Amino acid sequence: MTHDTKKKQKSWLRNLFHTKASPVKEDTRISLSALKKLARTKEHEDILKLIEWETIPSVRAAWVDYFLEKTKTPKCKKSG
Repeated sequence: MTHDTKKKQKSWLRNLFHTKASPVKEDTRISLSALKKLARTKEHEDILKLIEWETIPSVRAAWVDYFLEKTKTPKCKKSG
């Protein structure tokens, strides 16, 4: 194996295990009032309360993701 071949293999492995940056910034703010407009059920309202009272940003972001997943319309779920 030549030196160039080994270099390519290492590069491929390095790229495999490095995390890629998310296209959305972690500090992206979502308006709670905008989320309230999407709430249609009691479960949605309960999740919104959890989002509102959460103090840890990463946990709040996880709740927002969960809320958005739960509020998809049947049309969105089919395409997703």
